[in-house]
Amino acid sequence: MSAPTEPGTPRSSRARVIAAWTGTALLLGYLGATTDLPAAWEALRRADLPRLLGTLLWAIPATYLVDSVGVTTLLRRVGVRVPFGEFLRVKGASYLLNIVNYNLGLVLMAAVVKTRSDRGWGSAGSPFLMLNFLDLSVFGVLVLGALVLGQSPFSDPTVRATLWVTAAGATALPPFLMAFSRVSPDRGWMGRLAGHGLLEAFRRLEPSALPLVLGARMGLVLLYALMNQSFLQAFGAAIPLPKLLVFMPILTLVAFLPISVSGLGSTQVVMRSFYGPFVSPAMAATEAARTAVIDAFSTSTILATILVRAVIGIGCLPWVTKALSRGRGEGDGW
Repeated sequence: MSAPTEPGTPRSSRARVIAAWTGTALLLGYLGATTDLPAAWEALRRADLPRLLGTLLWAIPATYLVDSVGVTTLLRRVGVRVPFGEFLRVKGASYLLNIVNYNLGLVLMAAVVKTRSDRGWGSAGSPFLMLNFLDLSVFGVLVLGALVLGQSPFSDPTVRATLWVTAAGATALPPFLMAFSRVSPDRGWMGRLAGHGLLEAFRRLEPSALPLVLGARMGLVLLYALMNQSFLQAFGAAIPLPKLLVFMPILTLVAFLPISVSGLGSTQVVMRSFYGPFVSPAMAATEAARTAVIDAFSTSTILATILVRAVIGIGCLPWVTKALSRGRGEGDGW
């Protein structure tokens, strides 16, 4: 019997890539078999292409910059003094790994922090673990705001109650973990867990800085919401921003699952039921036609976004490769 594959080994990485591409092929096969392909092509032909291309050209660079500002703000607040220009290249290169799974991009960023500093894996990865919890908290706040305003797109009381509970729990995660990470080391197993390197960023971040880093991430999420709203409008689907902010966390969670490449197939299946009802009658008169419109929207925008980000990633990759190979150079560590 062969030894079990450890996380992060080449064998497990290859297995994740194979699983993601296999899942993508199966899901895209299902989409192709259940959509009206001529109607989808017609929807793409009738789309507002200037709006589509214009959104792509402003939104991808804008989210790239805002995301990098937010992450470097967090890193500096937890003691990682990374130059913004250098992190831009690390973030850009991470887009290539994001194509397979978002967390692989975070692993690359943690690897660069580890290589260019004297931190261990736990300490280097801690800010990026915290980043996930900050994003969950931001989604929670925005969903709660939409629900308070009566903008839930779901009529089922059970679904609404689940959204309330889930959003409230997500909102509370960062302050809870910050408090837990400060548990005294003499508190037995709780103290040992609280002192783990993966929670170092939660210990280092001052409570007064939490609104700042949350605000930076909220700006990014709102920018993504505006980008998606503009993309949808190009296909004749007008979705109010508060409703979109309820859909986005669910779609992000689906894309986060390592069952497809960049959410291809997985998020598209869910988008059909979320966005289909908002397609204008002028664009599609039947449910099947609305499904085709949403499939055209999702496929074209996901692929176009991947393409633009891949170009950014390829441009940044040589610097990151050199940074990983040379490690912490004299005077240029983080």
